[in-house]
Order: sequence, then structure tokens, then C-alpha cells
Amino acid sequence: MTPTIRPLFAAALVAQALLPGLAAAQDYPTDNIQIIVPFPPGGGTDIPARQLADRISRDTGWTFVVVNQPGAGGTIGLDQLSRATPDGLTIGMAQTANMAVSPALNPEVQYDPLTDFTPIVPVASQPMAIIAANDSPYADFGAIMKAATQDPGSVLYATPGSGTVAHMAIERLSQRAGTELDHVPYTGVAQAISDVMGGVVVFYIGSLPSVLPHAQSGSVRLLAVTSAEPYPLTPDVPTVASFGYDGYSAEDWKAVVGPAGLPDDVVQTLNAAINTALEDPDLREALALQGSVAMGGTTDAFAALVANDVAAWSRTIDEAGLTPAR
Repeated sequence: MTPTIRPLFAAALVAQALLPGLAAAQDYPTDNIQIIVPFPPGGGTDIPARQLADRISRDTGWTFVVVNQPGAGGTIGLDQLSRATPDGLTIGMAQTANMAVSPALNPEVQYDPLTDFTPIVPVASQPMAIIAANDSPYADFGAIMKAATQDPGSVLYATPGSGTVAHMAIERLSQRAGTELDHVPYTGVAQAISDVMGGVVVFYIGSLPSVLPHAQSGSVRLLAVTSAEPYPLTPDVPTVASFGYDGYSAEDWKAVVGPAGLPDDVVQTLNAAINTALEDPDLREALALQGSVAMGGTTDAFAALVANDVAAWSRTIDEAGLTPAR
């Protein structure tokens, strides 16, 4: 279970405590700051990265340059970041998938998430969401899991692809429940949702933003979210944990990291600036519209989050016997 990051209302106290770092690194930055986003422009990582950079620029006068380096599920850009000079002029956006899942799942990933990066601060998180057809014979997600337990392998579920956080979330649940659900990976959300509606698969699990519009339009039913507690943006939707899986959670976070060896004063300066930016109501609302909740917090808390998630997802992958080909 991942450690709790302080609620956002405490971010002001965090930022104030770190303000001495701003003075200690008053000569930083000496040039534009490059942010490596390991996904294409306009996506779920690129947009918040640019919004965050814009907010910090207005607070500090710093200039950011967003560089998109997509490929291999976000691992190409992160690999490039791991090789950057540790001067604070190159940072990047990491996610649960390319920090905690891909390194354990794919032997071709060259970086070590625990030793090749400097944790700076978590930016936002969101759970996975589970949807089913409106005419599904299952009343709720508990009924689906009961069917899977009674007849292992009889329940087909769809995800955005093998090795995604959504896929890993169900593998973690399967292990917890002691049953088996049959995974059907898709390359496109639209086709997966169409097959849910048509009864080809029992349910689909994906990011909240990808499914929420379909649920709000009445096309499908939103059955559950994978956060540990009811999610602020969908307070009436039950958690997976509430169906008898106490302590279960699977969330996808986005965070700012740097290459290993960043000077501590630079790390604290960046941490303070980002925490301050995350207090901005407009930025928080923008993140909420994307299905995310702003995080923030200390570097130590974030380092603990990464270490716990790396260990937890590695166990899930090992126990499931997963390989890149699956």
C-alpha cells in the first residue's frame, strides 16, 4: 500500500518550510529549464506539464521548454532524462507506469527507477475506473468478482493494453481475490468501450478521464474506482476495496523527477516552486477537469511513494508471471 502524501491544503506549509532553499539557490536557474515529457503533445501527461510550467513561470519568471520524447510506453523519454546533466536544467514528468511498472515488466528498460533519478515532487494522481454495459447482467462490481471466483477465467475484461497500470490493477486484484480474470488488451479506447457495450467483454478498466464522458452520457455504467478512498471527482462511485478487498488500491500518479545527483538546494527550490504552483485554484481546477487530484508534498514522501510502488508492482508482476509478450 503506498504511503499517504499530505493533502493539498498542507502544501502551503510545505512550501513555506522550503523557502530557504530558494535563497540558497538564488542563482538557479542559469538558463531555460527543459521538461522532458515522455509522451506525445496534447496527451494526459503533456497538458498538465505545460499547465504546471506556465504557473511556475508566472510565479518565478523562469522559462520552461517542454520537449516531447514519446515511445515505448514513456520509457524512451525517461531514459533520456536519466542521462541528462544533473544541474537542474533538465527535469521530466514521470508516471507510475514508466517508473514502477515498465522497469519490472520489460528487461529492455535500461534505467533503475530507484537509483537513476532524483525525486522532486508528485504533481497529480488519478485512479483507474471500471465500466460495464448498461444492460450487464451484473448488478455491481462485486457480482462480477463473485462470478470470476465461482468460474475462474469466465470473465473477460478489457484494458488499454498489456503492461498498463489498468492491466496491473486487475492482476493485483486477481491475486488478492485468488481468482483469474481473462485479459483482452486493446489499442484504442473507443473499440474497447464499443465491445463492452456489445457484450464482447464484461468490463473495461482505464483512466478515469477516458471513461468518464461515456458514463456521464449514459452509454455505460461506472461501477468502481481503484482509489483507496472514494474519489473526490466521483464521490458516489464505490471503490474496489469496498467490495471486500480492504486495503486494495491502484492509482496512477504523475510527478516531476530529475536525473540522479541533483544538488539538494536545486531539488528543494524546485519542490517549493511546484508546491506553490499546485496551490493555485486555477491549476487545481484544470487538473480536476482532467480527472486528476493535485498532490504536492516533500521530496522524502515522494521518494517513499516511489520505493513502495516499485516494490508493490514488482511483486504483482512476479506473482502473475507476466512478461512483455503477454
